[in-house]
Formats: sequence, structure tokens, C-alpha cells
Amino acid sequence: MVMEKKKDKIKLSELVWLFVIGCLVGFVLETLWHFFKNGEWINKQGLLYGPFKPIYGFGLIFVLLTMNNFKDKKFGQKFIIGVLLGSAFEYFGSLFQEYVFGTSTWNYSHFNLNIGGRIYLPYCIAWGVIAVFCVDFLYPWFKKALSKINQNLYKVTTVFVAVFMIINVSLTALASIRYSDRANNEENSNVVFKVIDEWYPDEYMQVKFPKMKVIKDK
Repeated sequence: MVMEKKKDKIKLSELVWLFVIGCLVGFVLETLWHFFKNGEWINKQGLLYGPFKPIYGFGLIFVLLTMNNFKDKKFGQKFIIGVLLGSAFEYFGSLFQEYVFGTSTWNYSHFNLNIGGRIYLPYCIAWGVIAVFCVDFLYPWFKKALSKINQNLYKVTTVFVAVFMIINVSLTALASIRYSDRANNEENSNVVFKVIDEWYPDEYMQVKFPKMKVIKDK
């Protein structure tokens, strides 16, 4: 009787650090890609504070949580599953940003082989490669590295980082919503949004997120 391998359960504390890793890697990759493509350095961060690109952080978590169920499949099967899952994540992530925040940070309409400007075939294939790499190499290495860290220090640092990222993501979400609302001439008497308007005016948002586009009349 062949026994099925026991799947590694991904802990909540691990998700915190995987999110941070994904955000950092995404920021570096997009910054370098833009430089090599256009010959200029540009701010590619996706959060108000720090060199983080959250779509990559959420993407890494999504890929690992879903692909963890298929880790014992053959390479070809994992690759195809990764392509489908990653493409779906990117497509619906674009929709979510547009309809919830009224903004857009990527659009592939100027490329052939795109679907609605939200996903692009070569990048879909890249998702498959990334998915296999993450589940077969990145996560096992990550688990091994964590086992060598002082656990008390790890717990304290994880709580601090988690609180910081929750605040960072929340403020960015609110600032993005108000940035879009102001562009669409939508006033708001909410006390929280008034503070957001004061802290993060249009000039600030344009410098912080130069590639983010507002969806008019959303």
C-alpha cells in the first residue's frame, strides 16, 4: 500500500513573511525591468511606506496555499495548474482593484495575446514557472531557514511586521479610494476620509504611485 505524503501546513506566521518576501521581490523586479526597458529609474512601490509591491505578496501567498495541494503532482501538471491559477489571480486582482479602489496599475492592451488588458499570455506562462519554483524550492528553503532562527525573536518580530503591514495596506487602500473619488469629484464628509485627504493629497499620490491610473466615472 502506497502512503500519500503528508502536506506541510503553512502557518499564519509564515504567511506574514511570505507576503513581505513577495512584496520586496516584486518591487525589485518591476524597478529593474522598468530601468532596463526604459532607461530610467522610477518609483514602483505599491504601498505608502516601504519598497513593497503587495500584488506580488498576495500572489505568492495565493500560489503557495493553492499549489500546496498539488505539490506531489508531476512537473507538467503543476506547471499547467500554476498557469491557470496565476492567470486567474492576476485577472481578478485587476478587476478587484478597478472596481473597489477605482484605480489600475497594469494594463496589457498594447500587447497582442492579452485578455481584456488584464492578463498577457507570456506572463501567464511565467506564472506556471513561478508556481513550480515556489512550491518545490522556495517554500522548502524558507521552512529550513526559519527553523534556524531564534523562536522568541521570530515571534516578536513577526507580530511587529504583521501590525506594520496591516496598517500600511489599510492606509494605502483608503488613500487609493480617495484618490479615485477626488478625480471623479466625489466629496466625502467622513472624518477618516477627511484625514486621508489631508495626509495623502493628489500631489503626494502622483509622486508615490506615478504609474497608477484613476478610472474615471467608475
